[in-house]
Amino acid sequence: MSSTLLRGLKWLGPLAIVWGLTYPLTKIVSEDVSPLMITAVRFGVGAIFFLGLSKFKISVGRKQFVTAILNFTIFLICLNVGTSISSNPGLAAVMIYTQPIFVMIFERILGTKISSRSILGILLGVLGLALSITSASLDLGILIALLGGVSWALGTVYYSRNLAKESVPRLNAFMSLVSLPITLAITPVDYYFVPTPTTIILLVILGILGQSVGYIFWFNALKEMGSIRASAGSLLVPIAAYILSFLTLGVLPSLLEAIGSVITLIGVYLTVTSRR
Repeated sequence: MSSTLLRGLKWLGPLAIVWGLTYPLTKIVSEDVSPLMITAVRFGVGAIFFLGLSKFKISVGRKQFVTAILNFTIFLICLNVGTSISSNPGLAAVMIYTQPIFVMIFERILGTKISSRSILGILLGVLGLALSITSASLDLGILIALLGGVSWALGTVYYSRNLAKESVPRLNAFMSLVSLPITLAITPVDYYFVPTPTTIILLVILGILGQSVGYIFWFNALKEMGSIRASAGSLLVPIAAYILSFLTLGVLPSLLEAIGSVITLIGVYLTVTSRR
């Protein structure tokens, strides 16, 4: 493997663990906190974390604003709302992780040459996730989650082409500050919050892991690997979520989930080891 690829994988491994853990944590917290409120808290914690990390310096501009709306605001609202209101949260999660397919489509439209090995790897990766779902009932939550996957893909391509050299802490501080008031403005649409000590602690942990540490790993992986490889590598997150859900909640993956995970791993390997 090239040194660039190895540096990228250095970020993807921790990313899979950190973002994978956010799924069981969100499941626990959502009993007492509404999805939009969870999203707002994540943005608030992320803003405080990145402002401190960047010594209260932020990266401001039109391109930064577009990136914030696509990668943070729309994406996370669709993720939390879609998986919460869907009758099949697992399928909603798969819709979010169709992101690599849309990244591949958008990059191809923009003229990027994509190897057949990468295309096969990404298709295998998403197919593996789809096999993990035993129910295929479509509802509004599924469609919202799919919109989240499209928004994340657009944000990934836009960031890679316009802001890859930006300071990650300064950019994330700005994106959190932009997304927080927008999310708070629509929070009353579906609001409930039972402030117990356990809930508050878990919300803070969720914000630190999912919004702060996770996005440091994600944007650094994008810098090192490019949009297509990094997006394929993000398919490791649902697999980590299965494992960590078992360890934290005792939810054992089914046979289809295990088979699908193996297929996804093969697809990720094919894509991240392909030539640019």
